[in-house]
Amino acid sequence: MVGEYGAETVALGIYMVFAVALVAVIAGIAISVFLFAPLGVGCKRFIIKLCGDEKSFSYITSCFERSQYKNVVKVSFMKNLYIFLWTLLFIIPGIIKSYEYMMVEYILAENPHIGYKDALRLSRDMMYGHKLNAFILSLSFIGWNFLGMLAFGIGVLFVNPYVETTFIQLYFRLKEGMVTRSWADRSEFGQGPEIE
Repeated sequence: MVGEYGAETVALGIYMVFAVALVAVIAGIAISVFLFAPLGVGCKRFIIKLCGDEKSFSYITSCFERSQYKNVVKVSFMKNLYIFLWTLLFIIPGIIKSYEYMMVEYILAENPHIGYKDALRLSRDMMYGHKLNAFILSLSFIGWNFLGMLAFGIGVLFVNPYVETTFIQLYFRLKEGMVTRSWADRSEFGQGPEIE
């Protein structure tokens, strides 16, 4: 039996739950955009430099420098916004776009000052005809990630560098294909001309 104030209390409780959930979602998005996106680009930069025999952990936090942070956050936010908007069209277009824009962080890792339109265009051009292969490559790591999770998630610490290195090698291959076919210039990737 609901008393005189019972219905109002239940309604207030429901509103409070929705308000707390909304604040949690907004906080999660803010942490993802302002902290995890620059750290992710920094980790990719570290592994890219490590593949070139440069060893410095300072690359991981390099995206927090004033000159790079704002642009990295902006480009990452716009990429995720586009993917979200495409996901509103029955999810499958969002999955396709997530693979189309998969190389944006790698592009940012090499050229942190690139505009978001150029980064999205470069990634789209790089992934043209390669989205299915990248999807299959992603599927090939499901077993590795499952095994990594068996030991309370500690194994993922060993699996993630392997996965990232694999996708960085894919990025290098696609980038060279773009430059070879003259679809992009090395300067768009933050590099000077190749020395022959």
